[in-house]
Amino acid sequence: MDPGLVRPYASFPLVRIAVLAALTLFLAGWSTCSAMFLSCETSVPQPQITALSPSAIPVDMESAPLKVNGRGFAPQSEILWNGNPLPTTFIDSGHLQAVITQQTLTMFGGASGSAVSISVQTQDLNPVAGCPIGASSAILILAIN
Repeated sequence: MDPGLVRPYASFPLVRIAVLAALTLFLAGWSTCSAMFLSCETSVPQPQITALSPSAIPVDMESAPLKVNGRGFAPQSEILWNGNPLPTTFIDSGHLQAVITQQTLTMFGGASGSAVSISVQTQDLNPVAGCPIGASSAILILAIN
């Protein structure tokens, strides 16, 4: 074998490693998002909470309405109490409401002197495989007196 022919192929292992690395990254991206060539824009807006009304509720109440004000709410939006969905009434894109009962406090937390996290989650009704299935708001704190 002519030694001159071997020299140009001396860099071949580096090229092969670069090609394998690029292919691995491409395939890794493909397996984590099967919608790689589709748009993952969700059809639901990002919900944002601006205020809770009331900002505190008494632990001994029988039931109390909790109004969540903000923007980007949709009919399928849910109020989450410590991450647990509550039966939610959609009023409009800036207002949601749920009724807090003793059962809510017992099941999902809310002892006297504690605070609970309130957020809003909106599920996408037409999800695309490999894309997020909805959007969630930041958390506001509700005091339990």
